[in-house]
Amino acid sequence: MPRFLLVWVYGPWGASAAVNLTALRLMVSDDFSLRSHGWSLIGSGSICFSIGCVCKVSWELAKINRNLARDRQMLEHIALH
Repeated sequence: MPRFLLVWVYGPWGASAAVNLTALRLMVSDDFSLRSHGWSLIGSGSICFSIGCVCKVSWELAKINRNLARDRQMLEHIALH
């Protein structure tokens, strides 16, 4: 798989970090009305983080599948020759 696809694997975690930093900034502001928006952004950041976890697990499972297929072909080649 191309290496440029790693952006899609780690991108949600970067988005989560950016959203959570923004939420933290809103939470510590002196304007009390902004704190509810901060709580909403924390929820959005959590969703982005969980999407990043799903992407990473899928990426690792795809790598394992690719390696298993390569190993299986190698064993078949050895067995036939």
